[in-house]
Amino acid sequence: MLSGMLSDGVRGVVAGGVEHWVRVVGAHHGGVPLVMVHGGPGESCYSVERSVGEELAKVSTVIFYDQRGCGRSAKPSEPDTYTMTRLVADLDEIRSALGLDRIIPWGVSFGCLLAAEYAVAYSNNVERLIFHAPPVVGPLHPGLWSLRPNAVDTLLAPAERTELRTQLDSLTDPIQRTLTAIGTISSSENAARFFYYDPANIPEPDPAAPQMNMEMALALVGTERPDLADDLAAITIPTLVMIGLWDRHVGFDMARDLADRMPNAVLRIFDRSGHLIDEEQPSEYIEAISSFI
Repeated sequence: MLSGMLSDGVRGVVAGGVEHWVRVVGAHHGGVPLVMVHGGPGESCYSVERSVGEELAKVSTVIFYDQRGCGRSAKPSEPDTYTMTRLVADLDEIRSALGLDRIIPWGVSFGCLLAAEYAVAYSNNVERLIFHAPPVVGPLHPGLWSLRPNAVDTLLAPAERTELRTQLDSLTDPIQRTLTAIGTISSSENAARFFYYDPANIPEPDPAAPQMNMEMALALVGTERPDLADDLAAITIPTLVMIGLWDRHVGFDMARDLADRMPNAVLRIFDRSGHLIDEEQPSEYIEAISSFI
């Protein structure tokens, strides 16, 4: 069935033995719904829901859900269920529980990995596919985590740069190097420029925002499947790839190359955005998705 059978509101949906927080908005539109697949790993859909969610619900049915252990969803009794395989199965169980034949997964950052894996595993259930800053690389790429310290190094003040390079001298593991680099930029005088194209776009702190689930983050960071890009190249699902020109988390090249690999993909570049396009260019972001669907 299509989303015309849905009703707006918040509900709990059990998937993989865990109750997931799910919210439906714009159900009166009917048709195939957008399903927002949030980033992190370990974050929630809270920020994107508030930045562009209500506006997108004016043109489409939108389903928001927090992944297991994240945001307003329950935590699993077994932390070893924080795996991509389980997250993909959760998404399909939520789709089935809502009575939907097909969905449009809308992945943001890490959520693109989950949306992509879902599309590869359940292509018959996917009408279209949307990627916002996809960290998907090909088998010959050195990897997102290997590049992150260089992205940080670019923006540091001279003394900060010297300190970071000293710390990195003794580290070889790419995840540890990334965590060290992120720690440095987070406390840097230039931190805002790493996260946003224009620091004036930084929203006020929201005390109601859910805390990140670090247990999930550490379980999933660095587990990306290197041949995912090849699998995506073999599917013909219409795909929108969106990237901020100043995205230093993922980088412009990854999104461009993924769009080139996929036979039915279109690339949309946002020239005044970093990683958080929905916060820096919300009107253009909404227009891009609206036009695509």
